[in-house]
Amino acid sequence: MKKILVVEDDPVNLQILSDFLAAHGYDMRGAATGPEGVAQFWSERPDLMLVDVQLPRKNGFEVCWEIKRTPEGEHTPVLLMSAVYSPRDEQDRFAAPSLAAGYLSKPFDLGDLLSRVKRLIGDASPSA
Repeated sequence: MKKILVVEDDPVNLQILSDFLAAHGYDMRGAATGPEGVAQFWSERPDLMLVDVQLPRKNGFEVCWEIKRTPEGEHTPVLLMSAVYSPRDEQDRFAAPSLAAGYLSKPFDLGDLLSRVKRLIGDASPSA
């Protein structure tokens, strides 16, 4: 079963994403802060990460950069998510392709999210 780590500080968004993807067969894990997301990456070794840009204590770009610069994380796809844009966020969004596999603008369509997840890591399990 494919494992997805969602790093999202809004508990409602975290629950919605986790429940939706779990209903499609994915093994879900969650973290609420940037440092917790990095720690969960090391303990869980997910197949994919969904990372909010606006996180406490370490933003999503920093989480992505910290993971992607390691041999263990360089091949782990990361989808960055954000609903709030500042000029800096917009600049970082266009720099994100060098780090992330994609960027989702909130609110996003759950069907589109599932399609992107499947394109990046395939179905939840080989028999699915």
